[in-house]
Amino acid sequence: MKITRRKFLKYSAIAGAAAVLPWKIAMREAYAQYGINSPNLQKFIQPLRSVGPAGVFNGTLQQSIPVGASDGSRGWGATTATHYTMEINQFTDQLHPGIGPAGTIATWGATTLWGYNPTGATQRHLGGVIATARDAAVQITFQNNLPPTHILPLDTLGVPYPLQNRTAVHLHGGLVPWISDGGPFDWWAPNGEHGLSFVNNQVLRPAEFVAGTIPANEAEYYYPNGMSARLVWYHDHAHDITRNNAYAGIATGYVITDAAEAGLVAQGVPGPLDAKTFYLIFQDKVFNPDGSLFYASIYNTALFGPLGVPSFGGARITPLPNPSIVPEFFGDTILVNGTAYPYMEVEPRRYRFRMLNACNSRFLNPRLVYAKSNVLTNVNSTEPTANAPAASFLQIATEGGFLPTPVLYDGKPNSPKILMAPAERADVIVDFSKVPVNSVLILYNDAPGPFPGGGSVFDYYPGNPKTPTSIPGFGPNSRTLLQLRVVPATGTADPPLTLALPPLDPPALVTQAPGVPIVPVINRTTGTASVPGVTNATFRSLTLNEGFDQWGRLAQYIGTNTQVAGTAPGFFGRRYMEDAATEVMNNGATEIWEIANLTADTHPLHFHLVNVQVLARQPFNVRGYAGVPNLRGKPVAPDPNELGWKETVRMNPGEVIWVIMKFELPVVPFAVPPSQRLAQAPSNLANANEFVWHCHILEHEEHDMMRPIAVLGDNPNTGLAVQPTTATVTGAASSPVTLTIFGGKPAYTIAAIDPNPNLYVTAFNAQVGVATLTVPPGTAPGTVVYTITDSATPTPASVQFTLTIV
Repeated sequence: MKITRRKFLKYSAIAGAAAVLPWKIAMREAYAQYGINSPNLQKFIQPLRSVGPAGVFNGTLQQSIPVGASDGSRGWGATTATHYTMEINQFTDQLHPGIGPAGTIATWGATTLWGYNPTGATQRHLGGVIATARDAAVQITFQNNLPPTHILPLDTLGVPYPLQNRTAVHLHGGLVPWISDGGPFDWWAPNGEHGLSFVNNQVLRPAEFVAGTIPANEAEYYYPNGMSARLVWYHDHAHDITRNNAYAGIATGYVITDAAEAGLVAQGVPGPLDAKTFYLIFQDKVFNPDGSLFYASIYNTALFGPLGVPSFGGARITPLPNPSIVPEFFGDTILVNGTAYPYMEVEPRRYRFRMLNACNSRFLNPRLVYAKSNVLTNVNSTEPTANAPAASFLQIATEGGFLPTPVLYDGKPNSPKILMAPAERADVIVDFSKVPVNSVLILYNDAPGPFPGGGSVFDYYPGNPKTPTSIPGFGPNSRTLLQLRVVPATGTADPPLTLALPPLDPPALVTQAPGVPIVPVINRTTGTASVPGVTNATFRSLTLNEGFDQWGRLAQYIGTNTQVAGTAPGFFGRRYMEDAATEVMNNGATEIWEIANLTADTHPLHFHLVNVQVLARQPFNVRGYAGVPNLRGKPVAPDPNELGWKETVRMNPGEVIWVIMKFELPVVPFAVPPSQRLAQAPSNLANANEFVWHCHILEHEEHDMMRPIAVLGDNPNTGLAVQPTTATVTGAASSPVTLTIFGGKPAYTIAAIDPNPNLYVTAFNAQVGVATLTVPPGTAPGTVVYTITDSATPTPASVQFTLTIV
């Protein structure tokens, strides 16, 4: 008998735990259709959008995804950052030509979206891609131009700030100071209202902040880019509306290059900006007949299961919100680079695909198979031969950078497949040299959703009785992502592939061998754990939980291994806002985490600030879990493409996973203040840098599968500096000079080596580091030297500013 996923809490209560054995759970077939499906859009009639300049493709102008162009630089003492200005707008974009089945009248129109756009560019979905070199700092001014009303139904989950046009920018995978991490409370709105953690402007534009001249809709972000070559991305992260904002389109790519990656070009690997390197960003959507976005907003108990008893105690609130958050959301149409069912042409040579799963909830396992027909006018050229692999993938990198060794995926039916959870990336080399010219291929996906149990109602393809609107040649279809047409080769032949990947950067904390699990030696009494090469690291035992919110809706939570008083029996979850931070560590700490998944889902857990190494997984007895996992079976090694560094990690039901990481704040040229939010109740942490870790199934993240990471200590910086260091003014009239102080540790003091100390200092913000000097009219010529000192202990730093009066 199938046990519905939505009944497992009832069974688990009998067992005294918050889950049943996930390997005995199957997704119920009636789980959730939304009452609407996308129109029957004809597949593969528009070319794939490129990244960068537009070009002519088969005689047709190919639209492109705009790339940001620098509009100057920002100075920070002796350092500079390349500056960009990026708008966040509401706009329309044609995501599909709108040709329906034969004999029907197309009603498809332009789709209204929200998204980024470089100032002055023609706005397209996913616009605002940035490419930068390692250690080349970037500073971006984001302008929030969003209208007051969201384009999607919005459940703000009872928060006291109902503004629908809030946004926060998270550089996903970036090593950034917390003020630029774009955490949930870093949000701001066009009218200038902002979250408690929004100190971006006062730190990054201090003189304008003090003067009150920063436009209300602008927010400043600083990215040091001190990571090895990789594909990262940036997207919205505003508290309680991330799922809506990201689905609406507020997301795009960000590429970091370095010398090690450039060295691979000589080995036959297409470079990051090579014409044979394709960036493929996947998102699943549901469209209304007119082309507008549909997003589920009704919590239908007939579909999602009966309402439960709130896991944190108290009476259940009634009635249900309308609109309401839903447990997960699965689209029936998958966009690639912002267009529905595109095609691309490839030659029989070597290419590089850099793939990003930007779906809200859907997992992907992309692979290349032959179409049923090579005749483009035949409907079977749009349909896959699922068991006919066409070209292999050689994976060379993940979101954490290059792998230690490449991993081959041959695409055969019983062979491993690349699995990409939401937010994961895969960088692969694809060799089409053995594929006959004029072949038609399909980039194919059949990963179940929700993963791993799945439900056929979310698996859209012709012949599936649960998705009767799916027909050959047309959508809705979640299996056929992209059509590839092999055309004759042009130009010179590819150089030989002599692949030797660069060493891990930074070096691994633990040396790993393929297929070998590393199970930590844990001392639960002292709270430490050891692995080869790392002894007595801080050990944390954590849990992933499923329960019910205050309305009785199904919700997901992260917790420790200690049950909180007043919560449901066997429930270990904690809330993001209401419960104090538990993952608190010092800057520089190395930690080993054991995370026990008590739910029925695989959760892609994303760590802000840090990359982690996956050590091992092992099944445990979920029933009866009381804080220490009762392990069973054998430990399982990380997948071959999980070796090295990861920042989004799949955590499977019924397993514990062990990961190791080192918390290191990045070096920046300015002082970073502590988090005011974490200094308040319930956390009461002084000198804390505020990050988070959370599930990247976005409906889970906000409901409420997210917890703080609080790193204690000062953000290292390049030392105390002042800008400018000298100035010349006339004594004939008042001539204001503004000094901006960078680095060191506030609060600052300022004194003049002059018979009248501080004579000309008319305004000074000791915490932000801005001073205004006004020389009174008629002051005699001369020189005044000002000394600026920070608050570092035991040895304060000091710099000097020289004022010359003529």
